[in-house]
Parts: sequence; C-alpha cells; structure tokens
Amino acid sequence: MSGLRRAALTFEALWWMTRIHLSNINMWPAVMGGVAAAHPLGVWRIVGLVVFTAAAGGALFIVNDILDADGDRVTAPYLPLPSGLVTVGQAWAATGAYFAAGIAALYLACGTPGRFGVAAGLTAATVVLSMAYSKVKDGGVVASVVISIPQTIPAVIAWYLAGGGRPWALALVVVYHLTACVSNNILAALRDVDLDPQVGNRTLPVRLGAARAFRLAAVVAYLALVPVAALSALLPSWTGLPVAAVALVLMAGSHRRTLATFGEPGRGRIQRMADMKVFKSGEFVRHMAVVACFSVPAAAVTGAALYLMLWGGGRVYRARMINGGIRRSLGIVPTAGPADRPRESEGVA
Repeated sequence: MSGLRRAALTFEALWWMTRIHLSNINMWPAVMGGVAAAHPLGVWRIVGLVVFTAAAGGALFIVNDILDADGDRVTAPYLPLPSGLVTVGQAWAATGAYFAAGIAALYLACGTPGRFGVAAGLTAATVVLSMAYSKVKDGGVVASVVISIPQTIPAVIAWYLAGGGRPWALALVVVYHLTACVSNNILAALRDVDLDPQVGNRTLPVRLGAARAFRLAAVVAYLALVPVAALSALLPSWTGLPVAAVALVLMAGSHRRTLATFGEPGRGRIQRMADMKVFKSGEFVRHMAVVACFSVPAAAVTGAALYLMLWGGGRVYRARMINGGIRRSLGIVPTAGPADRPRESEGVA
C-alpha cells in the first residue's frame, strides 16, 4: 500500500473520531440562538457558527476518546484508538487542527475582533467544562449538567452576534437546550450500560439500572417540551406546537417498547442505539420545533440538512468504522466487541 493511500485512510479515521454526523445536538444551538434575537442573525453567519460548533465539538470528541481509550477497548473496540487505526499523537494533532478550523470559522462569523474576543472567551469556558466532564462523568446528574452547560454556549454566542434583544426568548432557548442535553447525556450513557461496569465506569445508568435511567431520561426529555410551549405562547405565531406534537408522538409512542429493551441484559452498544432510534428521532423533531417557533423555513432547512448528514454519515460510519472497512483496507483484522452487533445502525443523536 502506498504511503499516500495509508495517509488518506488515517485521515479518514481521524475524521470519524469527530462523530460530526452524530453531533446535531451541538449544531442546533447556533441556529436557535441566531433566530431568537430581535433581528435574526444572517444565514451565512449562522452557517459559520454551525461549522464552528461542528469542528470544535469534533475536537472535543477526540479528546474524550483519548481520555477514555482504555475503557473503549471494552465498550467500543472498533473506534480508531483502541483498534489501532491511529496513534495518540495523531489524535492530539487532529484535535488541534479541528479546533483551529473551528476558531477560524468563529472569527469569520463574528466579523470584528471585539465580538470575536467575547465569543472566544465563552468558547474557552466551554472547553474547560467539556474537559471537566471526563473527570466527573460518574457523578450522576451532576455530570450530565456539567456537560450540558457548554453545549448551550453557541446559542448565547449567536444571539450576541445578532445584536441581542428578546432576552426572554434566549433564556427559554437556553433552558430548553440545557434540559435536552441532560436527557441526551443520560441516553448516551445507556448505550454502554452493559459494558461500563467491566471498566469501572459508574455512570448514572450503571448506578440506577438501565430501566430506571431510561425513565429518568424520558421524563427530562418530555420536560424539554415545556420551553417550546412557552415560546409558542409568547411569540405571535404558534407554529412550533404542531412540530412539537409530532415529537411527542414519536417519543411517547416508542416509550414502552424502548423501556422494555432495557430490561434485557447484554444487548450491546450497537443494539442499544438501534433500540432508542425512534425515541431519539422524536428528540430531533423537538429541536426543529424550537426553531419553528421563530421561523418555519429555518426549521425545515436545518432539519433536512442535519438529518441528511445524520442518515448518510451513519451509513458510511457503520460500513467504514463499525463493520471494519478502514481496518480491512489497512490489513488490520476487524475488532468486534463481545456485545456488538455490527449490522445494526447508529441511532439518532
């Protein structure tokens, strides 16, 4: 194999470490904050902020993989670090490159050094809190809140860049996203509930049990609909409510079936993600409902773009990472976890 081909495969593995296709919950805040201001932020500046959150968030995903590499050998052995596709040094280099790209996109979105300074300060706080999560991830609800706070910052940045106004709308967006992220974090931990005890991770699902943890995550997910209803009541248009109703139908309709799967031990990470797919789809539609409170076209365009990225990226990720496509190209024997079922797809994030 040529050096160029090997380098391309290594770069691809480093790209998939960012999980950008699964990170739509990190991209929605920039849109929500941008449309919540009294004078909505311009489309291309919102796009710049979305690129910033995608790149910077991807860098933080890589940092998390580096810090969790030992545990991932058991819970997710197909990931680039435990499977030997990349080295720790290459992962750190990619972290720097992605973060630099994100900062460049942020600067372009800000437009002036002064605004960039404020946004950069908020970003620094985001990085500190995100890295702190790895140290408190076994702290139950506290850990979920710690990782959720930085995910609301892009909404604040977007609102600030748009010139502010309607602070109550921003407050409801922040409350919504904080609540949604707490639920999402618990659901993310549920993916590894079967194997986390083997590596000493005392996550909330491990401590409460899978079924009780899902009930808690679901209650918080339903509570996230309250800010959506408040926005609909306070804004001239009620356009977010029909979208929120669809989200509620998806989540409530799949609740009992999803809960039942968490009474079955040993289903594994990949199957767990598939089990939650419909419920997570409801969460995705709920994000659209928040934006629809302000602008139906913005909700439709953003939802379509992020869903296509999620769907297409998930298919390629499954083939190249979970099913071992890159490893086979490099001549490395694919690594399968004891509880993984490679033919299952990644769920909506």
